[in-house]
This record gives sequence, C-alpha cells and structure tokens, in this order.
Amino acid sequence: MNALSQSIPLAVVVSFAAACSLAALTAYLLPHRGRPSVDWFVATIATQALGCLTYSVGLLVTAPAWRVAFEVMCVLAFVWLGYLFLGFALEYTGRVGARGWLAFAALAVVPALGSLLLLTSSFHDLFWTDVTLVHVLGVVTLDYTLRSGALATLAVDMAYVTVGVYLLVETIHSYGPLYRSEAVAVALSTIPPGIGVAVWILDLGPASTLIWAVPLSVLHAGLDAYAFGGKQMFDASPKAGRVADEQAIDALPDPVVIVDDADRIVDVNDAALDVLLDEDETTTIGRDAATALTIDFDAVRSGEDRSISVTTDDGRYVFAVHRSPLVSGDTVVGHTLLFRDVTAERENEQRLEVFNRVLRHNLRNRLTTVLGSTAVIEEEAEHPKIRTLAANAHESGEALAAIGEKARRFDRLRGSDLVIGDVAVADVVAGVVEEFDERAAITSDVPDDLVVTTDRRHLAFTLENVVENAIEHATDPTPSVEIGASVADGDEYAVVLAVRDDGPGIPEAEVEVLTNGTESDLEHGSGLGLWTVVWCLRRLGGDVTFKRTDDGTTVRLWFPAATPADERDAGCVGRS
Repeated sequence: MNALSQSIPLAVVVSFAAACSLAALTAYLLPHRGRPSVDWFVATIATQALGCLTYSVGLLVTAPAWRVAFEVMCVLAFVWLGYLFLGFALEYTGRVGARGWLAFAALAVVPALGSLLLLTSSFHDLFWTDVTLVHVLGVVTLDYTLRSGALATLAVDMAYVTVGVYLLVETIHSYGPLYRSEAVAVALSTIPPGIGVAVWILDLGPASTLIWAVPLSVLHAGLDAYAFGGKQMFDASPKAGRVADEQAIDALPDPVVIVDDADRIVDVNDAALDVLLDEDETTTIGRDAATALTIDFDAVRSGEDRSISVTTDDGRYVFAVHRSPLVSGDTVVGHTLLFRDVTAERENEQRLEVFNRVLRHNLRNRLTTVLGSTAVIEEEAEHPKIRTLAANAHESGEALAAIGEKARRFDRLRGSDLVIGDVAVADVVAGVVEEFDERAAITSDVPDDLVVTTDRRHLAFTLENVVENAIEHATDPTPSVEIGASVADGDEYAVVLAVRDDGPGIPEAEVEVLTNGTESDLEHGSGLGLWTVVWCLRRLGGDVTFKRTDDGTTVRLWFPAATPADERDAGCVGRS
C-alpha cells in the first residue's frame, strides 16, 4: 500500500512536469517566430503542452462531466499533433514549395473530421463508446472503447508523425554531420509519446486506460530542448540546402535541360524555356527531347562537347553544349545538358581573327611601303629637317612592324598545340644571348645540366620578350642584362629563370596592370611584350613575378613541373 501511495503522486507530478516543460520550451521559442519552420514547431509544442496540461488537471478531477471534458481536450490535442509535426518537418527540411502547401492543407481534413467526431461523440458511436470512470494507480482515468473513427484518425495521425520522422532522418543522411545531432534529437523525441499512444490505443497492460503519452512527454520535451535550445537548431536550417538543390538550375543564366535515360525531358530551367523551347514547363516535362527542343538534338546526343547555333526572336546565339551523366549507384539514369552561352566569346574570337589577318597582311604590306619610302626620303632629301623627320618615321615604322611581328608569332603559338618535352635550359638561354648580343652586354649563369619539362617554343619566346623589354627600356647605350636559372624551391614549380637589368625598372603601374590582368585608358602597359610573357606562362601553368629596386628590375619566370596535357590550359597559379 505504501508503494502504491508513492506511485500516485508520481503519475500526476510527471504529467505536470511534462506540461510545464513543454510550455517553457514554447515560451523560449516564441521570440524566434518568423524564422523557417519555427511557427510550425511552436504550434506543435504548444498543442502538446495544452494536451498534457488538461490531462494532468483531469487526473485530479472526479466529477464525470468535467473528467470527460478534460479527456476530450487532451485527445483533441493529440489528434492534431501529427499534422502539425509533419508541417514542421516539411518546412524545416524544405521539402514543399508554395504549391505544395495547398496539397498539404488538404491533409488537415483527417484531423478536422476526427475532431468533429470526438466533439459530437454523444450523438453517435463513431469515436468511442462505453465511457466510464475508473481508478488506476490512485488517479481517475476514463475507460472506453475506441471505435473506427478514432482508430482511423489516430492511425493517420501516427502516419503523419512517421513521415515527419522520415524526413528528418533523410536529412541526416543527405546533409551529413551539419544537422545530425539536432535532427536525431527531434526524431528520437517522438518515440516516448509514440509508445505511450500505442499502449493507450492497443490497450496493453493493466494501466492502459492511462494515456501514457502525457507523462512520457517529459522525455520528448528534454530532447527537443537539447535540439532547439542547446544546439540552436533554428539558427541553421537544412532548408537552405534543399532549396538550393531545387532552385540551383533555375538560378543559372544558361539553359539547362535534364533528360532521363530515354531522352525524355524531366526538368528545364527558365533560360531553356526562353531559348530552346516553344512551350511552357508543364507541357514540356515528359516529352521527347528530340521533338521538344528547337535544336538538332542528335547533334548533342553523342556526349561530346560541341557548339550549336540557335536563332530566336532576340537574335542568334551560339552555345557550347556539355552533356554530363546522372548516375544512381552504378547506373546512368539520365543526363544534364548545359548550354553555355559563348556568343560573345565567339564574336571576340572572330574579331581577333580579323585583326590578326589585318596584322599579317594589310599592316605588314603597308608598313613595307612606308619603310621603303622613308628610307628613300632619308637618303635623298637635301634638307636636314626632312631627313630627321624621315628617320623618325622610319624608326617608328620599324617599331610598329616589330609589334606586328610579335603579335603574329604569339598568335601562331596560341593556335598551335603544346609540344611538351625535356628542354635544356642552357641551350635556350644561349640562343637568346646570341640574338641580342649586339644590343646589350648579356651574361648568363645557367647550369648545363638544368632541364625542364615544358614547351621549348613558349620558353624561348617568353625569355626573348623579357630580355628585349629590359634592353628597350634601358637608359644606358650599352645596357647590362643577367640571366640566371635554378631549380625552384618546393613542389609547385620545377625551374625558375631570373632576368636582371640595370635600367630604371618596370613602372609600378605597369606591374599592377599585368598583375590585375586588365587595362584601361588610365592604367595600361607600355607594349605587348610583357603581356605575351604572362599569357605564355599562364598556358604552361607557370607564373611571372617582378621585383623592382633602385638598381633595376628582376623578372622571375616560374616553370611548373610536368603536368597532364588537360591541365595545362587551366591558368596561371598565383605566387606571392
């Protein structure tokens, strides 16, 4: 009897503790309202707190009418819990869009109908029957038989909870440790009251008339407090990742078409609808891509990257098409077709081709005439001023011709494939020294056995331009240039060539232009030579650095270790 008397207050105390804990958690979360999924969870916890509170008070009531009223309020709360919890799970995990909420609202029909059956149970036997007061563990409970309406409503309610738990567990699997502890806590928090509801519905044990979900909710409150209080669950929601997955394609400015393994369209973005399709998304999904797209689909079916032209009302576009497989396990289930707009790039390439053709033919032919004419004028003119003007014009023409020749050489290099092999650095340096020996005092200190795996033409062209730049900008009639080479420190680069001069140094503004990679009217380089150095090294995966002192400038050319051919055009690796 003594043990029984101790168990009586325990049932009431634990039930009240659950109600108070849930109410406190609700109060704690109220300031967070407005954040994703908070409103749904506050509604869930507040409803559960109300159900636990009314049931706790009912345990102390012996008047039949009041006892039934408190029981009805408690059951009403639990009827709606599953629906509210599912709403939280959908919002928190980002699994439903604007149109999806309309469908979700239809799910409220079941708890609404169940509530109506419960409130009108005195007029029919669809929810419960044979309601009587009984004493269990020293408290007043109700004994009744749940009918088909109640069983169906509560079964759907539990199904809603199960789906919500699944969504949270799926989040754990999809997003790894980012939201793991919070999602695990919330998922586990549904187990204790779920067990209590099962005991109550299935009438398990001698005390099954007690709704055990209420006292067991104290464990539910503790796990939720851990997730939403200690872990600040609402500060970082996986909805961002889910929404990103769903909206990433639409956010792309380039057309994207996703097809299944039978080449039927399963998803498109707005850019694709505007450029590649004549219909809206609802009529496009499920259609064969070959008939729906306004392009030759067979041209991109092979999977090889290629370009296609598309003419629309807005003009003509050129797209580079990339087809990548969608793999589930070891099976290819579809493909993503990315149409990258390269119209501007192709137009720029076309302009460059025209400019290069002008440099190769028109400009060179015209300069030949100019140089010949100025040479004759300089030789035969009697007036000294005319001879001086002709000499200046001839010098400027030769400089312009040199720029054109340099542009043509670089264009030939750019249009050719890299030929990678072992290059003796000393041999290349010796050739450059011989080329400029009459214009400057050039010394070299290069080990005879120093070898770099690179393209010999790019190395020689790069070194020539650096040496020529040093000579052209020197103030001394006989400038001095030193060329050194050594093995680079670290694993990133294999060889470094250093070209030192005693001139005034490369202006800081020009170095900044080369470093930033852009020119403007106010900030521009003095010529083409150093740009070709940057471009050549970028193609090889190397780098160039400049160090200015009062005694001149040191230009270092960094050449990488041998790399696979498909990585060589990736760009220049920056170096401080």
